[in-house]
Amino acid sequence: MCHRSGSAGVILDVSPSDLAIHQAHGDYVTNLAVTNSDQPDDGVRFRRIGDALAAARTGRLTRGELESAACRITISVASGVFRGTAVHPAANGLEHFPLVVDVPDITLRGALVMQLDASGRATGARVGPLATTLSPLEPLPVEPLTPLIVANAHPGGSAGNGLTIEGFVFQSGQKKAGARGQGVFGMRVGGLSIRGNRFEAGFTESIDLRASSAVVEQNHLRGGGGTCDICLAGPGVYRARSNRLLAGGIPGILTTPAVDLSLPDAVEPFDLPAASEVSGEITNNEVRDHLRVPVGVGIRIGAIGPGAPDVHGSSHFTIRDNLLVNNRFAMIVEAAFPVPETALKGDIDVTLGGNVMQQSCQTNLLVALTRHVAALGVAEWPYLRNSTYTLALGGNIQWSDVWFSHPDGFGNTLVVDGQAIPNGERQLYDPDTCPGAMVS
Repeated sequence: MCHRSGSAGVILDVSPSDLAIHQAHGDYVTNLAVTNSDQPDDGVRFRRIGDALAAARTGRLTRGELESAACRITISVASGVFRGTAVHPAANGLEHFPLVVDVPDITLRGALVMQLDASGRATGARVGPLATTLSPLEPLPVEPLTPLIVANAHPGGSAGNGLTIEGFVFQSGQKKAGARGQGVFGMRVGGLSIRGNRFEAGFTESIDLRASSAVVEQNHLRGGGGTCDICLAGPGVYRARSNRLLAGGIPGILTTPAVDLSLPDAVEPFDLPAASEVSGEITNNEVRDHLRVPVGVGIRIGAIGPGAPDVHGSSHFTIRDNLLVNNRFAMIVEAAFPVPETALKGDIDVTLGGNVMQQSCQTNLLVALTRHVAALGVAEWPYLRNSTYTLALGGNIQWSDVWFSHPDGFGNTLVVDGQAIPNGERQLYDPDTCPGAMVS
């Protein structure tokens, strides 16, 4: 139990017979269990994850623990398949998706222990026989956007800060081609940790984080998806490391300074700022087989986010020690989502080092002061104006091998390894390369 003294707390081991006495003094249980059995709920053991979350939430709100807490509450979920619905009222022991966490310092811990390879990356296999699977009975809805788990902070209210999600298998419920719903969605939360999970095919986005700070590590993502596998939007600070992403969405990992897209019902709108910064590290990930036409890519850094064209974006990322194999492009640094007659302003600072880029069927790196398809001559999009890209290639690739689009007349600056790059363009795009790739 958590023995509280002011805003601080001390963990005590308490016998069941003393539980009520401690609770009467304001102490609370810090370890809840979800049993996946017919045993009645008793305030410590629950049959549904949602019921355990509800109990933890009620306690947090009653005690006024809105943004931080005296002690972390861990909800340990038994091995097995936890079926649920987002379409119908939950009954007969079903979970109701999404599972929403909007109070601080909660750990959701499933039974899967992710096996790691010699590089520390997730293999997708489990250590031992146990796993906890979240499985919707029907495909997750697209409207409204429906994840399996939501981490949310209410403006001026309680916040799911410090949420840890580990040890789960995520399924979308999509039994045929296509993508529906999300695995994990986060908005305005700090200190989020998503680690050691396996995301199976069929999500529009496996992980979609916005205006948050988070560590996303040692997760395994596999199979067809909708847009990005891991989507990281500012303002925020992110670390994505030691994940393995296989044949997923258009980009494996996408970063943008801000977005304004559809939201789950439980999440309030995000007020776009005039300027937004996103930063962090993308390290030791393996991204393979992102071959969507025309711009399947392992890692994509964008200057302007979707739905946020007037936000002056600033992106700062270190990208190192990643293995990027058999993607249409290994990396793209680009304007991303520019819109005519808007601000068209976004700055990017990227440092590379120790990355291995192999078998890219177009090229390893595309740098575009416009949207990628405009740089490739596939479509028309506006160019950024008065914006600066600063790249340190770290010996990963020679500038002479990089495709780029940096024409004159827009006031942009492109600096590579400390040298200003003259205006110009270089690309050898061939739409017939990589035959048989999926068209996006």
